[in-house]
Amino acid sequence: MLQPKALIIGLAFIAGFAVVPNAAFAAKQAPVVNVTATADQTFSPNTVTLHRGKPVTLRFQSTGGVHGITSTDLGIPATMIMPNKPVSFALTPRKTGTFVLPCTIVCGAHHADMHLTV
Repeated sequence: MLQPKALIIGLAFIAGFAVVPNAAFAAKQAPVVNVTATADQTFSPNTVTLHRGKPVTLRFQSTGGVHGITSTDLGIPATMIMPNKPVSFALTPRKTGTFVLPCTIVCGAHHADMHLTV
């Protein structure tokens, strides 16, 4: 037979277990910033503001053509952005500044002007 103290502690443990995981998972999800590489050789939006020390997920997609992105400052490896194949990077910016990320794959007449400012 369970002692009253053991029963109360056991119920408190079970009740806490039912609530804590959902709160813990919600707290760990970083905001997602969507960036689209367009068929007319632009990033939309073309400027993104991130905060040093705050986790974020950058999600890139293409609406036309193959594009590329990389940034050693932000920890983004050289990556192709292809239509219907979004790519995401979970990162926490460690530096303060303005970073210009040009498209790294020649993608059309306006390729030289295609960059994302972070």
